[in-house]
Amino acid sequence: MIGPDSRYATCVLYLDGSQEFIGTRQRIDTTPRPDDVFHTVVEGDRIDLIGYRYLGRAELWWVVCDYNDIFLPLELPVGQVLRIPSSDHVQMRLLG
Repeated sequence: MIGPDSRYATCVLYLDGSQEFIGTRQRIDTTPRPDDVFHTVVEGDRIDLIGYRYLGRAELWWVVCDYNDIFLPLELPVGQVLRIPSSDHVQMRLLG
């Protein structure tokens, strides 16, 4: 149970299929699109730098996480292939 003094007290409870989770935003639609691109993780990659490289803004790292079901993005396994939406799609659909 979440107490009134918890930092989660003002969070919204979301439903994702049959599961409930606490969060501050709903997940985005990550349906594959023909303009998606792929990135293979190499040594030294960081999720914020990948966001900057492909989406033009490092603070869009969360989009890469959502598209690839990454919960803890601090350690990306070398060789992992990430699916990334086009920056046009992100700008028009997700941030518009």
